[in-house]
Amino acid sequence: MPAARRLGCLTGCLTRLVLGLLVGTVFLVAIDAVFAPWSFYLGGRFHPLPLWQGVGTMRAKSGDYVLYVWLSPAPGGRTFNFPYFRGSGYLCTPRGERYTLRLSAGMNEHPGIETNGKAFQIGMYRRRWNYSWTLEGRPRLSLRGRWQNADLVMDDGGSLSRAFLPDGTVYLGPARNQPAARETLSIVLHETPWSGWFSNCRGGR
Repeated sequence: MPAARRLGCLTGCLTRLVLGLLVGTVFLVAIDAVFAPWSFYLGGRFHPLPLWQGVGTMRAKSGDYVLYVWLSPAPGGRTFNFPYFRGSGYLCTPRGERYTLRLSAGMNEHPGIETNGKAFQIGMYRRRWNYSWTLEGRPRLSLRGRWQNADLVMDDGGSLSRAFLPDGTVYLGPARNQPAARETLSIVLHETPWSGWFSNCRGGR
């Protein structure tokens, strides 16, 4: 096949792929606009895409744990079809380690387009590439709190001190020997641009 013809075929395939992705994105955004209009106003500010990302710090006795999260609406809210979210994040530990986490979150009421003052819950866990074989999901974190204007003001219910030992290492021993909660930590997740996601967890924040 002549080079010009191969190039033309490649360009056409790429163009169709890009158009397909754009059409799919527009379709998903349109669905959220109809069924989840609140998802464009998370944190009290309009977002052209129905997602939110934030960062906050939990100040433990062993040091500071910095948590980055992003979330967007997803099907799966079982009770009364309340808002449900999927997303991901990562946790930077005082030891400079970085744990990538999966996220699920939810609300216990229908917010309209105003989220301020509404209760919010987040669950996070680590999922390795071989999760289906190891069934390993540690560390696990659980956050509960409320939207306060543009922020999520939450606490961890002691989940971080159960997930990590006093020296800042993650607990990977038998579940029956899981440490008891030593402290309950507060965290305020502030909306942040995507640039925060490129932290290597070595320089602190």
